[in-house]
Amino acid sequence: MARLLATLLLAGTAVSVPVLPRTAHATDFKINPPSIEAGEGSLEDNSAVVVSRGRSRDSTHTHFAELGYGMTDYWWTELEGHWESGADGVKFRTLDFENAFRLLGQESWWPETALFVEYDHAVDRFSPETATLGGLFRKDFGPSSTTLNILFDHDLGRNAMTGVRLRYTGISTWQLVPEFAPGIEVFGDAGRLVNFTTENGQDHRLGPAISGGVDIAGLGEFGYNLAYLFGLTPTSPNGTLVWRLEFDLRF
Repeated sequence: MARLLATLLLAGTAVSVPVLPRTAHATDFKINPPSIEAGEGSLEDNSAVVVSRGRSRDSTHTHFAELGYGMTDYWWTELEGHWESGADGVKFRTLDFENAFRLLGQESWWPETALFVEYDHAVDRFSPETATLGGLFRKDFGPSSTTLNILFDHDLGRNAMTGVRLRYTGISTWQLVPEFAPGIEVFGDAGRLVNFTTENGQDHRLGPAISGGVDIAGLGEFGYNLAYLFGLTPTSPNGTLVWRLEFDLRF
């Protein structure tokens, strides 16, 4: 499954897609699952820090604090706050509402698939309102697991950028033990779907990752993911540290 992520990444860089100006938009590295168990709640921290900037104009810090819940086996919902660094410091930028609706399970050769819908409400005067629609995919083969998100963003409001933008996030891991699974992680922001440009203006990153989980008897499970992403295009940051911490509560 790691080959699948690498193939998709190379395809994205080969297609001429326009550059997204690196302005007030947050770089969102979250990797959402197609489903979670009904009745399961989650508390999450999804954060990233640009360690080596290069020619990138990305914000140095992006942080997402999330509260999610599995309404059914086919629908999960989540509320999150987004903090991001800027000229005015690290500020609360948007309040986001997410939902995913599972369409297919993993019973067949096709990956588990869900429809993803998100709306980001701006809480400062610099950020746009943003609507997102996309697909969440996951496939497990023995100890290997691959998750891929393909998302389309469209801004609204006075700070909106024109057009629909394409981005993707993904991870493929091989579980050695439940507490440790090495793998690779990818991120890409291909830009607007029209006004095509060269791949040098796009943002594509790839790097090693580790993840795992520890079951806490009577409470739930603590999970982690840590990755270091190297920039693959001139406008990508040279190095980005990404981490995700999650605590799942069973009701």
